[in-house]
Amino acid sequence: MRRVPRFSTFDVWFRPKRFESEHLYERLGALMIKRYVPTGGDLVMRRLRRHHPERRWVTSSLQSLCRYEKRTRLNESIHLVGFITFAGLAVSKFASGSLRTLGLVVALALNLILGLWPVVLQRYNRVRLYRAINRRLSLAGTNDIAPLP
Repeated sequence: MRRVPRFSTFDVWFRPKRFESEHLYERLGALMIKRYVPTGGDLVMRRLRRHHPERRWVTSSLQSLCRYEKRTRLNESIHLVGFITFAGLAVSKFASGSLRTLGLVVALALNLILGLWPVVLQRYNRVRLYRAINRRLSLAGTNDIAPLP
């Protein structure tokens, strides 16, 4: 089994910060978006489990938790790059005159919902995953990942 590295270049961004907590992300709407995510939200998974009760995105094994943690990093990166790109495109179209103020406001609002809000969900998931990973490692007597602050 592969071990989780203590530190990598991207950990500075991806590791939960001291101020991050489940409660913070719940207040920012993580549970609401989690419910409706079309690629594995609560409603989708409930329907899927009716027909395939054994189906799970993540199990309690350390390997599964670490694999899902990597997936949250990928998902967050994709949404963050899309958010920045689309915001830049909307502002440039506005600056060139091909997008009016109302169009800019609508574009940026949609960008917040479809681009940045999923980042909140990924960070919420990661806070929960780090807690589960740390618990799993402490039960195994290993400390290959830095504990949450």
